[in-house]
Amino acid sequence: MFLDFLRLALKNITHRKRRSWLTIIGILIGIAAVVSLVSLGQGLNRSISEEFESLGADKLFITPGGELVSTGSQFAQSASKLGGDDLDVIKRSRGIEKAAGMFARTSRVEYKGESHFLTVIGIPTGARDELIKNSWSLEVEDGRFLRRTDRSNVLIGSNIASGIFDNDIGVRSKINFEKRGFRVVGTLRSVGDPGIDNSIFLPLEHAEDLFGVEDNYQYITAQVRPGFTPEEARDILERDLRQHRGLDEGEEDFTVSTAQDVLDSFRNILNIVQYFVVGLASISLLVGGVGIMNTMYTSVTERTREIGVMKAVGARDKHILTLFILESGMIGLVGGAIGAGIGGTISYGAAYAIRQYTSIPFSAYVSPMLVAGSLGFAFLVGVLSGVFPARSAAKLDPADALRYE
Repeated sequence: MFLDFLRLALKNITHRKRRSWLTIIGILIGIAAVVSLVSLGQGLNRSISEEFESLGADKLFITPGGELVSTGSQFAQSASKLGGDDLDVIKRSRGIEKAAGMFARTSRVEYKGESHFLTVIGIPTGARDELIKNSWSLEVEDGRFLRRTDRSNVLIGSNIASGIFDNDIGVRSKINFEKRGFRVVGTLRSVGDPGIDNSIFLPLEHAEDLFGVEDNYQYITAQVRPGFTPEEARDILERDLRQHRGLDEGEEDFTVSTAQDVLDSFRNILNIVQYFVVGLASISLLVGGVGIMNTMYTSVTERTREIGVMKAVGARDKHILTLFILESGMIGLVGGAIGAGIGGTISYGAAYAIRQYTSIPFSAYVSPMLVAGSLGFAFLVGVLSGVFPARSAAKLDPADALRYE
């Protein structure tokens, strides 16, 4: 009997094609918006996870202040600081293999008469540069990496090489900042981190001389010693730094984060943003549900005599109720299927455009769970929207329905 109801519901939908399609459009727009936004969010989540996996799970990130900051050049701005004595404590900590500190300043950078305020980062070179390169995923696209002797040579991020200035900057170009001239010896491959792509790098020792500072780090990266987990090394290091600074537990003016801590922080922010935009997109699903309800009420009015005939030949209230709920559910399901296809196409197209125009290694991800959830939700919206019209149809008196003109 259920198959008979299904065939009859499908026949009624196809009999009123124009109205059915107009109703379906309301649902498919909402589902397309939700699927595209969620799939882009899932793709970004996967890209971030892959990026942090490339950093290695054996890294700790130490910043001044009590706020968790990301890797890259997102330096903490805090009244506290990390000094050379802190770096020595970190290096001597039982769970740490090696560590390196970096600092950054903002400076007016000039090139061919044009100037911009950019971040200049001092990074260690020599034996410690591999730790920095691995932690920040620094890859030289053109030229070479920095050497300790590069007093007047710098590396530049991909956006500085082509994008920030009107004239492209390449290897052997001359730029000026802090009243000195510098020669570009290499450009960095884009990693999708604006902090790196928009920064200038020079050896730490020469950067300290240039800005007149010493042992003042905004960021320290440490590698966990084999035999320790990142969590164990973090706990030991926090205890050592508290003891060195004379602080009680809970009074830390520094933050020690594992790669997983930073990744979780990114994901929490991303999830909040994603829930918000999906909530906005879901408003269109509410509009689509109202459209289905309106269509079904209209259908009940048009088919009053038909309902009366069905009841006269033995159809019960539950049969009428099932028929109309199936019709509204199928309208939602068809809209959901088309919307999921359109949403997936939009997300993959957007991801392709992002890769083409920004060089960010980003891809959309349409999971089977997302598709199944979208179809189920669209069907549920259709069913709920058809409940009241279906109850109205089921309660019609057969005699009154047969006399209806």
